[in-house]
Amino acid sequence: MSEFLDFPTCYVCRSIDLEIVINEDFGPMSTCTECGYSWIAKYEELDAPVFITKAS
Repeated sequence: MSEFLDFPTCYVCRSIDLEIVINEDFGPMSTCTECGYSWIAKYEELDAPVFITKAS
């Protein structure tokens, strides 16, 4: 039997291509790579391992 995977999606365009960005004022934020919409990340979205990439 197939299993439904519950991926977080963008609230605007429903894409699953999301990035987690750290904001100094708001903390971790989710950003859609397709439409650019961003929102404050919920704890459910942060369950997966997070890779931090620092730009210089």
